[in-house]
Amino acid sequence: MDGALPDPLEGLCVMVVDDHHSTRRLVADVLRAGGVDRVVTAESGSEALGMMAGTRPDVIITDWLMPVMDGLAFTRAVRQAAITEDPRIPDPRLPIIMLTTERTRRDVEVARAAGADAFLVKPFTPARVLERVATVRQREIDFVISTGYVGPDRRQGREDNEDYTGPLRRRGDAAQSVDVAARAALCAQILDEMATFQRLIEGRGGLDHLLRQMACRVMHALRQRASEVGDRVLTRAAASLARYVSAVGGAGKADPEVVQIHLDTLRALACLPISDVKGSSLITRQLYRAVSLRIESHLAGLTIDYGPVKAAGQRLAILDV
Repeated sequence: MDGALPDPLEGLCVMVVDDHHSTRRLVADVLRAGGVDRVVTAESGSEALGMMAGTRPDVIITDWLMPVMDGLAFTRAVRQAAITEDPRIPDPRLPIIMLTTERTRRDVEVARAAGADAFLVKPFTPARVLERVATVRQREIDFVISTGYVGPDRRQGREDNEDYTGPLRRRGDAAQSVDVAARAALCAQILDEMATFQRLIEGRGGLDHLLRQMACRVMHALRQRASEVGDRVLTRAAASLARYVSAVGGAGKADPEVVQIHLDTLRALACLPISDVKGSSLITRQLYRAVSLRIESHLAGLTIDYGPVKAAGQRLAILDV
């Protein structure tokens, strides 16, 4: 569309550094599904240093805890090239995102002192990975080179609220009405996230165990956002997957078909106008019945009647053309 803003992920090369193959592959798959043109991977900081001159990444996502050379040592080595030239490192200023399972105040300060731009906390959702990459690429932060510190200006671009997803209500507050503008923005986000997740499923050959776990995190995040804008229908639909997973004993035991119907349902609901109360009610009732049957029967081969979910999904296909 003429006049549209450029895609911050278009044309990027992102390097993923992690010693765990499953995590490395998952992050790479998310990036590719999200539209990143080129993804390169390394198993350690030392291997990544040897690859940088040849691959010239635009952004790096590195795990914190790794053998041989961990994420902190790797980040320091990249930043040090701004003081002492290193032929392995073509751009010591490139954004670096630290991947970690924890994020205490102390962790933040240690990573910032090493020169990291941002955090990505495990477990993550596809939207969170892509948002982090887009953010570090788009924001303009001064680069500091001194004897005591080399890296992005720590007084700018602070991201202390890593898991913040929008205006929060107090836990006891009940939504009295839907914020129409916020709901429209949320529906656009849902369609984008579901499209990315579907590409991720296709790229990995189906809803494997890691993607079923990720789907639960995606639905949890969507449930929170839907609750914040006051949309009870979207909130209930997003909460349904947690109900099913809890009943069957965890994401690992979840039927991929049931997970998929939740993704399809959120896509379908996001396509409906807020005024289509009948359509949204029909879809959510169908979802509730299908999930209840699976919970009650525990029969893996039970057929689910997608009914109105598929019908609404046809409208989504038209939008994707």
